[in-house]
Amino acid sequence: MVAAEDPQVILNGTSVYVKAGETFDFEQDYSLHVKYVNPESERVWVSLSLNGESVADSILGRGEVFTYSSNSSPVFNITMDRIYYGSSGELVTFDPVYQYVDQRYPYNPDDEKMQNKVQNTSDNESQNQRVPFLNPTLLVLFALLLPYVYEHR
Repeated sequence: MVAAEDPQVILNGTSVYVKAGETFDFEQDYSLHVKYVNPESERVWVSLSLNGESVADSILGRGEVFTYSSNSSPVFNITMDRIYYGSSGELVTFDPVYQYVDQRYPYNPDDEKMQNKVQNTSDNESQNQRVPFLNPTLLVLFALLLPYVYEHR
C-alpha cells in the first residue's frame, strides 16, 4: 500500500481535451465534465464526479489549477490551458493533468487498458471523447486559424 505522503501516480502531466458539454473519464470511476465555457471572460466551469456523483466544481481561467484531495491525499491536479473556439463549439485543453491513486478505491497499475491509456493518451482521449478533430496536427492548424475565425464571427 502506498503511504498518503507518497501518492502513486496514474497520470503524470498529460494533456486532456474536453469539448464544452462533454465529459472525460479517468481511472477509478472519476470523470471531468466541462459544464460551461464563457467566451468573454475565457473561463470554464468544470465538475469532477466520482461514480456519477459530483464531488467538486470549479471555475477556471487560463493557467489556473483545480485540485481535489481525499483524506488529505491529492487525487487530481488539473491546469486549464486553453479554450479553442470553432463552429462546432468550444474545446478546452487541460495541461498538465495529474491523477494520483485514491486509496479508498481499487486500482490495478498492471491493467492493460490503463497501460495503453497512459502510454498513448492522445489517441485514447480522442477515441474516448468521440471528437474526431483531436489530431495534434489539426489542433495546431486550428490554433493558427483561430484568430481569423474569432475576428469574423
